[in-house]
Amino acid sequence: MDKPANVGDEFGGYYGTAAYSPNSIPEQPVQNRDFNHSKLGRSAGFRLPWGGAQDVMPSNLFARWRPKDLRRMEKREDLLAEAGDQGQLDQESICYAPLAFRSKLIHVFEVYGKGFFCVGLAVSIFMYVTGVFELGPNTTWRSAFFELWPLFFVLAGVPGLMWLSSTLVFTLFPRWSVKAGRGPEWELDRRKGMVRVWCYRRRIPFIGRRTITVFEAPFYEFDGFVAGGVARYGARFDFILCHRYSKLKVHIGDSLLGWHHNPRPCYALWDFLQNYMDVSRPLPEFPVLEPHRHKDPVTAEHDRKSGRPERYWRDMDDKTFKQKEDEMLSRVLSLNTEQRPNLMAKKVRYAHMTPEDMLAYGRGSRQGRNGARAPRPSVGHVQRDWK
Repeated sequence: MDKPANVGDEFGGYYGTAAYSPNSIPEQPVQNRDFNHSKLGRSAGFRLPWGGAQDVMPSNLFARWRPKDLRRMEKREDLLAEAGDQGQLDQESICYAPLAFRSKLIHVFEVYGKGFFCVGLAVSIFMYVTGVFELGPNTTWRSAFFELWPLFFVLAGVPGLMWLSSTLVFTLFPRWSVKAGRGPEWELDRRKGMVRVWCYRRRIPFIGRRTITVFEAPFYEFDGFVAGGVARYGARFDFILCHRYSKLKVHIGDSLLGWHHNPRPCYALWDFLQNYMDVSRPLPEFPVLEPHRHKDPVTAEHDRKSGRPERYWRDMDDKTFKQKEDEMLSRVLSLNTEQRPNLMAKKVRYAHMTPEDMLAYGRGSRQGRNGARAPRPSVGHVQRDWK
């Protein structure tokens, strides 16, 4: 495969030969079978079109690291690096490596404890005030409190203790609280244009040697899918990256996005991933990536020519950032993903053609444009390690 357009020798071979660029995708093998979706599965979800990506990302992902958080990250000691965390979020790759169970448990206690405490406290105050008037004329504020305190303890006391305990543990024992897990689960490598997935197995559960298998394939061999389902409170949608020629799936939405009642955050995540992996354009304006923009050659050149401030996000005030967050949400809600042609259909013939594929499909045979059969997929690259 040729090097991506406008990313050549001028950058000293910084990018790999498989780095993704829309202008340099090679002819793809025919997809004779959809390994990841049965007929029933396709009815519950849909494949997203390639190309036409806009400068968007899910608003909850955009606002995950606010300017004050970025400034705090610059000053504090990097506990994740000390703990041996293998996760990565910079100009080279997005690699998801979950923390150990105890770190997850402390985080759950903090997040849910704080949330339920705020709600429970408001409910408790309301019940206390109304209870004074409903328990009788002889009821005093003090007697009403002793009458209702068990309920107050359940509503606000327990969540408050969860929040307080997690905060104290992290403050007093930060190095014990932050512990790396078994290793990475998936990675999007912008520099080399590859997607990697780690599988961990043991021959005998809980004992014996663990087998680590790493599957690797180019980014352009994957398709973005929106998986639909039903939850207690209505429809739910999740984003999954599926390899076109195998059963390999990457549940990126679980890590970066979570599930939503509306599919548009999934559309925005797919646009963001295409923009991030595209080395013919600068890194997306994702606040947490700002400290690494100067390390990426294409991004550094773009920022130099456009005069972009080096600390555009980190020095932004909260009010301005909130406006940017609202603007991002508006752009997400106005996405036209459903009407876009699937430009990848110009390079591959899918096993199941969609209307979006037909809009972009320009070939009438299973062969390449020059009459030669397309190359074989590269999913066979597998690495095995032992622990």
